[in-house]
Amino acid sequence: MLLVLEGAKGKLTLGRVRYKNTLPLFYKFNLPFVQIVEGTPSRLARLLDAGLIKGGILSSFYYIQNSTLYQPIPDISISSFGKSGSVLLFSEKPLKGIETVKPSGESLTSNFLTYSLFRKFLGKKVSFVGDAADAFLLIGDRALELSLSGKYRYIYDIGELWYKHTGLPAVFALFIVPKEWATYNPKLFAELTLTLIDSREEFFKNLDTLPLDRGTKLYLKRLDYRFGEDHLKSLELMEKLFKEYILGRF
Repeated sequence: MLLVLEGAKGKLTLGRVRYKNTLPLFYKFNLPFVQIVEGTPSRLARLLDAGLIKGGILSSFYYIQNSTLYQPIPDISISSFGKSGSVLLFSEKPLKGIETVKPSGESLTSNFLTYSLFRKFLGKKVSFVGDAADAFLLIGDRALELSLSGKYRYIYDIGELWYKHTGLPAVFALFIVPKEWATYNPKLFAELTLTLIDSREEFFKNLDTLPLDRGTKLYLKRLDYRFGEDHLKSLELMEKLFKEYILGRF
């Protein structure tokens, strides 16, 4: 049986989020059988649902909902043990005073983690609303930039809050491919895995010499790009909370 999952020119179409936090994984990424499609996390999820891409860097929340269909690349994630620097809740109120949140339009995982933190660990069932909210959630480069503006009295890092209350890393994204493709293309799956791992290792080996500003380098060093036992425990907790609180909400 031959499984064909191809895009233009016979290539496997994989999604990439063009945020700074994906730089390590694509530093040395050049595979002849892969075509890259770019978008926000939520857009990539929609493209995957529509069959327009077959995998790539997808939110961990998306994977939790579709784990029977997709295979994560081993030892690869975008996570944080503590501060993420780019998954941030902005507010003029202290955390205990927040009742409403404007969710991110770009990331289901960040919305899910925020809701779960309030509900499970802070004992509050916050409501997700539009512009007239006590706080709003931003991710990626926009969150990084706004955090430096000094415009908001309170800035809460979702990665930091998750680690504080669980002792586990916040797993924001995984690199996933269809299970069937991995099964029927074991050599290509292995090549994809090694390419991502080598890219990560080479990036951090050369980070100090790369033409990136100091703030970006410090930000990327803070993040974690592996996937081990603690990451798995965190993902399992996320799945438990999804079933307990979130199923059918997003």
